[in-house]
Amino acid sequence: MILNRKIVKDLRETLQSHLLKNMDDFEITVGNASFSDTEVTYKLNLRLKGAESREQSDLRIFGEMDGVDTTKIADVYGIKYSLVGYNRRGRIRPYIVKNLDNNKDYTFTTDMAKKFFGKEVA
Repeated sequence: MILNRKIVKDLRETLQSHLLKNMDDFEITVGNASFSDTEVTYKLNLRLKGAESREQSDLRIFGEMDGVDTTKIADVYGIKYSLVGYNRRGRIRPYIVKNLDNNKDYTFTTDMAKKFFGKEVA
């Protein structure tokens, strides 16, 4: 037997459904695969149900460092946005924001995040 794209995809779906049935305390994602004719490797992500994601955790940490209010709803040229995450790898635009009008995610630079979500100075 030689592994091909269809076999790898079907196996991934089988793994995902089997793990979801047997691990009630976790959110499980069987991710991308790399494979050859004889071997396949999957990325597996397990997170406790209800635990915050890496992007949410990073938002708390980096938002505090940058003086950004992570709970604020910002009005950016008539459109409402909220902060939903921080992408460490996004060097130019690390802040992830959600457009509350169309429910899509966008990215902001650190300067934009400070400008629109900066903490009020009393």
